[in-house]
Amino acid sequence: MNHAVLVTGAMGSGKSTLIRALAARGCAVVEEPARPILAEQRAFGGAGVPETDPRLFVELMLSRAIQAHQAHARTPGPVLFDRGVPDMIACAALFCLDLAPYRRAAATFRYAPTAFVTPDWAEIYATDDERKMTYAEARAFGASLRGIYSGLGYALIELPRASPEARADFVLTRL
Repeated sequence: MNHAVLVTGAMGSGKSTLIRALAARGCAVVEEPARPILAEQRAFGGAGVPETDPRLFVELMLSRAIQAHQAHARTPGPVLFDRGVPDMIACAALFCLDLAPYRRAAATFRYAPTAFVTPDWAEIYATDDERKMTYAEARAFGASLRGIYSGLGYALIELPRASPEARADFVLTRL
């Protein structure tokens, strides 16, 4: 799907803020799966949260990413995704899960050959009720993602450390 454009990167590096800025400009966007899944699971005491069943949590995220990919197969492009199927490889690795199913999914559900990556950014990084990683852990996760995406053959365009509006301009000029 050459019209499905990924935005990936370290946690807390401004991906979701960028996606909201792009949506405000009329772009078709897909939000990242983790926070909605966490909210849904916690609302009814479900097991699909990292502290209870990390495997189930990552499987739910993968399922949601595949569902979004399929749902936008015919959406006129571009569609910007806040994380995608390849990100789930890094999530699975974070919890020491078997990576094979996630690698198969990433090989099957492809996106545009170029992805945008947000660099880790200490000045904007913050923890909250859902994001409990230290900055160093988030930075390492971002580095892992770069390796995964490169290994899958994606070209990465690094976003500048700039305001959400400037980042949105950067993305729009490169689509």
